[in-house]
Formats: sequence, structure tokens, C-alpha cells
Amino acid sequence: MFKVFISYSTHDLKNVSELQQSLFGTGVEVFVAEHSVIASQSLSETISSAIAACDLFVLLWSANAKASEWVPQEIGKAHSLHKAILPLVLDDGLSLPGFISDLKYLPVFRDPQAAMAQAQEFILKQFQAKQAAARQKEEEKTRNLLVLGGLALWLFSQK
Repeated sequence: MFKVFISYSTHDLKNVSELQQSLFGTGVEVFVAEHSVIASQSLSETISSAIAACDLFVLLWSANAKASEWVPQEIGKAHSLHKAILPLVLDDGLSLPGFISDLKYLPVFRDPQAAMAQAQEFILKQFQAKQAAARQKEEEKTRNLLVLGGLALWLFSQK
């Protein structure tokens, strides 16, 4: 499973929905607080846990996100946990904040369809890379067990 956390302002839900829809059916699990947190759950705990568990933190950066109480905190949490961050900038002329200001971003303001397609492609490539690494690790584990089994058989045959 590949987990993506989307950080956004609720004023930008249209963009969030578009990205989420593009990932539907791909095997990518997308966390969007608006839809992923149920009534009576602690918002801060659920969001913190989701950021800690995510493989990729996707930031939809806009003037709305900049003014949000939550988004800057989510960025800080993701950065402190050394999460991979994919920024999508929605508004022209808006710089990324603080510790992520040097990250290359996808300019949604320039060509929304192209930027969303690039985001989807990037996310799916990250997912495939994680799957390949897991397969390789499993194959290595299997090889090691076969070697140990062969060694054990050889040792027992020496008696």
C-alpha cells in the first residue's frame, strides 16, 4: 500500500478532488482530512498519525493554504519527519514557505491539467518504486532462507 497525505485549504477542495479522483483505482491510499476523519475523531491526532504513516506528502499551496491554521503545521510535521514532499502551487507569484522553499514545485497556476497529470505520474512512479523495493526485499529474504535451509541440511548430513 502506498499512502499519500494531501495538505490543503478547504477553499481549494476542487483541486483536491481532482487529484484524488485521478488516483482512484490505482492502489494509492489518499488521506484527505475532509473525507478521512470521521465525526468524534480527534482531528489533530488523526492528521498527525496520517502524516507519520504517509509515503508522500502532497501540498496544494495557495494563498488560502498559506492563511490556513492547519496547513503550515502539517508542512512542519511532514518536514520534521523527513517525508518526501510534492508541492503543487495553485496561485501565481506565491513562494513556498520556510524549510521547503527550495523544493521544485508543479505550477498548477500555469496549466492545471498538465500539472495534475504530472502529479499523478510522479505519485504512481513513487508507488511503483516502493513496490519494486518491497519485491526485491522479499526476494532477498527468500534467497537468505534458502541458503540457511541448505546450510542446515548440509550440517545435518555431516553426522
